[in-house]
Amino acid sequence: LAMKRLLIFATVAALAVSGVTHAAEPPQRIMSLSLCTDQLLLQLVSKDRITSVTYLSRSSEYSYLSTEAEAVPVNYGNSEEVLRERPDLVLAGTFAAASTRMLLKRIGVVLIEVPAAEGFDQIRANTRLVARAVGAEEKAEALIAEMDATLAELARTAPTRRIVIAGWDGVGNVPAKGTLSDAILTAAGGENVVERLSPSAFNGYTAVDLEQLVAVRPDILAFGNARVGRLDLSGERLKHRVVRRFFEGRQITYPETLYSCGLPQSVTVAARDLRRAMLKTQLVQIQINRPFDEAYRIVKVPENFRLWSPILETRFEARGNKS
Repeated sequence: LAMKRLLIFATVAALAVSGVTHAAEPPQRIMSLSLCTDQLLLQLVSKDRITSVTYLSRSSEYSYLSTEAEAVPVNYGNSEEVLRERPDLVLAGTFAAASTRMLLKRIGVVLIEVPAAEGFDQIRANTRLVARAVGAEEKAEALIAEMDATLAELARTAPTRRIVIAGWDGVGNVPAKGTLSDAILTAAGGENVVERLSPSAFNGYTAVDLEQLVAVRPDILAFGNARVGRLDLSGERLKHRVVRRFFEGRQITYPETLYSCGLPQSVTVAARDLRRAMLKTQLVQIQINRPFDEAYRIVKVPENFRLWSPILETRFEARGNKS
């Protein structure tokens, strides 16, 4: 512990001198401690200016820019790594380890804290915040301009009929109003299924069980691509016979990382791709309306039934649906 403190105090002076020396020019040694700031940083500066990004940035399951992250070192978000890398600037989300952020502030490391983006205004603000810190305003404005152009295009070509989407996670949750996921599907021309319910939200999600989901008759069931083939309860429930039967031809997968990290690509890629998938799915809508009529009768059961209730299973099997 004593040696650790000595290392910290010995490094503070070097970090302070570095900050003074390079104050008049953009930082040349930038470190990111959060997945969302990783992805902004990778788009705004050259790889040789990045000392490291988080290890999660190399996972295609969590990061939109996993390929780009392969070209830079990674960190695990602890203060010792910051002291060892001696960055000019550290980027961190407000959900990054509080102890690390507090230590960095205390020893004088230049730290930019970037809040979570739950809408497009916050995406613009965060992109500009990081860009100012790293001296890449022009690149940021180009990304924002493309995002705004896409939003205008989506609004101009909105579907004539609202398409109800259930962004179901398989565990029994859908994104609540006011979340980034809700903003994306609304921009794409969809209607969040929660608008047809009166549930309470918790931590950005709303609990919706299978009986409710089928009873409100959403046009599309959407779920993150990371859940496909996942060997856990959510992955199994997405393969449930009721889901397969009554949402056949109406299932869409989306890139989870662009729904959890607010980036310009949350619009230019995620919202635009969702629109295309929505329209494609609607081409087969008339052919599969009947299963929804059946489903509504099958699952019309009291509200206090638990998810995957035995009665739902019994009624489903009694009708001879063995798919």
